[in-house]
Amino acid sequence: MNPNIPTEPQQPSNTPLSQRVHRPLMILVALLALGMILLFLITSLRRLRYPFPLEQHEGAMALAVARVAHGLPLYAQPNFSFIPYMYSPAYFYVAGFVAKLFGPGFLALRLVSILSTLGCLAVIYALVATETKNRLAALAGMGLYAAAYPVTRHWFDLGRVDSFYVLLVLLALLATRKLHPVLAALAWTLAFLAKQTIAPVALIVLCFDWKRPRRVLAGVGTFLFASFGSATWLNRSTHDWFGYYVFTVPLANSDLRLHPTVFFPSVNLFAPFGVALVVIAAALLLTNVHWSGPRARFYLLAGGSLLLLCWFLIAHAQATFNTAMPLYAVLAVAFGVAFARLLGWLRESSTASARAGITLLLLAVCTQLASQLYSPKLSVPSSEVHASQQQFVDWLRLFPGDVWIPAHPYEAVLAGKLPHPDEAAIHDALRPGHPAANRPLLREIRQAMEHESPNAIVFDRAPQKEIDAASWLPANWRTLYPIVGIVPGSDVANPFGPRPRYVALPCRARNLAVAQTISILSSTTASPCPALPPAVPHEPHLR
Repeated sequence: MNPNIPTEPQQPSNTPLSQRVHRPLMILVALLALGMILLFLITSLRRLRYPFPLEQHEGAMALAVARVAHGLPLYAQPNFSFIPYMYSPAYFYVAGFVAKLFGPGFLALRLVSILSTLGCLAVIYALVATETKNRLAALAGMGLYAAAYPVTRHWFDLGRVDSFYVLLVLLALLATRKLHPVLAALAWTLAFLAKQTIAPVALIVLCFDWKRPRRVLAGVGTFLFASFGSATWLNRSTHDWFGYYVFTVPLANSDLRLHPTVFFPSVNLFAPFGVALVVIAAALLLTNVHWSGPRARFYLLAGGSLLLLCWFLIAHAQATFNTAMPLYAVLAVAFGVAFARLLGWLRESSTASARAGITLLLLAVCTQLASQLYSPKLSVPSSEVHASQQQFVDWLRLFPGDVWIPAHPYEAVLAGKLPHPDEAAIHDALRPGHPAANRPLLREIRQAMEHESPNAIVFDRAPQKEIDAASWLPANWRTLYPIVGIVPGSDVANPFGPRPRYVALPCRARNLAVAQTISILSSTTASPCPALPPAVPHEPHLR
């Protein structure tokens, strides 16, 4: 150092260490939130054009959307060609319109889901930002919902109704909080037309401002009139089949499960979002919440009713990882609002403990967002899985005649075969015991199998187990299709759902099996077909 240049002694910084780390932590919160959104975009765009189902029932949804795109009715008497799922029609018609632009397949369905998820993130940001005027908190709320993508087993971009439905629920919540009750009721009606189970939540949330009874009556009355009117019109236009699938079939589902009912809070809430729940609880306990105000009533009713609805639905058989998606959306809003309230409350004090509390809060938010980081590569089917699915479809395409795949009807249609209903839809349609639905459908299935019109039936499980699980199969099924083999590509494990594995053939297909070089695995009957080739002791591939 030049001794001729005067220097001043360094002054110690008056800024406490805790305050100096706040800005980097806030930047980290923003980066983690944006990172979760970016991870969703990268993963979903890589999965967008995948030509095969990413979830077992995605293929049946694509077939339903294709019917709508071609002007065929969505709700009709159950038959051996098509049976819809027990959903309201809004998603199918929106996806059907998009399918007219982009063609058949999964692109239209997944595109609607991806855009719906981005819409969900935008509405979450709008709700938090308008409530708190804090953009970082709004960004954190968006990030938390994006972090639910791996928690739901990557359901957000699937060709299923759920992301579109959650978007409509969030728009209805925003309209209820900010707009006239009549507009809010119309928004809830749209959500009802996407998934009918939202009706009780709509009625509860529309009553949040009970201190102004005229607004409550306007909202509730409009929703009842619009939802009942639209349901009545749909039911009449479909000759009562809309009501059968949307109301009768779900009400007949009494198959309750104990394990998910008991462990729903711990598995679906505390395990993935425990830190977020602690932040929300801290904001409720420490900040000055005006419990009798409309904002507190709104979020308590919205969060509480959605929690009870999702808890009730998850207890039923066939409920899966998508059930809690609307609850996660409201949780993200509550998390963002709680984060902003705690941050503002702590900033009002200049004490060292308050500064340490801000540091702890920012670390907690970072920890919650970082806990759900994942690799997009693990969410995209590998080239090996893709090749095995293509191998199966190629084999189907070369196999002569009709092939029925009860658990995977889309693959058969993709190979140029006739459409047939999904086994889950068959089970649902038969569950109410309605003679007009049951008898014709069972008779049609029985007659088709007795005439051996499907040249082959492909199952996920061994046929001996299928006969115990599928009451809609005729009693003499095992004698009609006694030859059993293994389909190609089934040796490759598929992390995205069960795979077709066993092919059952009628006795008359013995020569067909030889022509297709199908090695026979076993016979399902005590009296196999005459001159049936001997069974092999292992499970060979069908070539």
